[in-house]
Amino acid sequence: MNEQPLIRICVLGELQVWRQDGSAVAIDEWRTGKTRDLLRLLALSAGHPVLPSRLVEKLWPDVAEERRRNSLRTAASQIRRTMGTNCVVRQADGLVLRDAWVDAVQFLEDARKVHVFAREAQHEQVLALTRSAEQIYRDDFRAYDQDSAWARAEREHLQRTRHEMLCDAAAAALELGHFREALDLAADAVRLDRGSETAHRSLMRAHAELGEIGSALRVFESYRAHLAEELGADPSPQTRELHLHLLRGLGA
Repeated sequence: MNEQPLIRICVLGELQVWRQDGSAVAIDEWRTGKTRDLLRLLALSAGHPVLPSRLVEKLWPDVAEERRRNSLRTAASQIRRTMGTNCVVRQADGLVLRDAWVDAVQFLEDARKVHVFAREAQHEQVLALTRSAEQIYRDDFRAYDQDSAWARAEREHLQRTRHEMLCDAAAAALELGHFREALDLAADAVRLDRGSETAHRSLMRAHAELGEIGSALRVFESYRAHLAEELGADPSPQTRELHLHLLRGLGA
């Protein structure tokens, strides 16, 4: 039996949606930004039902109860009409989006597998899956209500997950001797979190392995200054030991 084609939804970066027949949905077909945000919320739930009370609290927090429930029904109906299929259904007292592939959900699953492979020291698998996941992560999560608490929380969760994945991948690349790739991965991780000691240490090691000792030392000094300014703290003994090792090598 042939499987039914999936709706494709990309919520990383600007919203992009394709129907089951492969046709793209134009942005104005959604009618309202709240309808697009309802689609985003249901898409991020990874096929699990979301209680209407949670949806309306996030999307219409300052609206009277009856009015916001009417708004939810209208937005759900608009999604069905726009997609041309009964893709939003009631299930277990909640609303669920079915028959959909979602880029953020795929990214999170890939990142989870990367972490498992990293714990098992399967370095080639870590790098291969990270490369694939990075192709999916076009940009950070966006929403119509970009500064709402739920949108910020989703965006930060995805950013943290990406940072952890990049750190795992940089370490794997170092183990495999792919030093230029390790440098690029670690640099991306540092840009995501300037306070990440793991990312800075990998970046220092990558520079050193490429013979760029001066760059490695500058990474350390930048990180030390950031810690002192933001937290009044020093790098860990492990990072200071790496710094001393680099200084000894430079002196030799």
